[in-house]
Amino acid sequence: MEEVFMVPSITCSACSSRISSELGRMEGVSGVDIDLKTQSVRVTFDPDFLTAHDIRNKITELGYEALE
Repeated sequence: MEEVFMVPSITCSACSSRISSELGRMEGVSGVDIDLKTQSVRVTFDPDFLTAHDIRNKITELGYEALE
């Protein structure tokens, strides 16, 4: 399954790296693609392990607002 989140507070490569690294550690996540230009985060994941809500919560825990 794939979900795209708009994360307007992603402004630099450090933000991108942090989010990518942390989401990539979540069980069930198989891919994270971040586009700084569009401030979007595309996450590929196994819905048997987690939901889009879980991913959005993780992004929020990291200090970023995540919109669907």
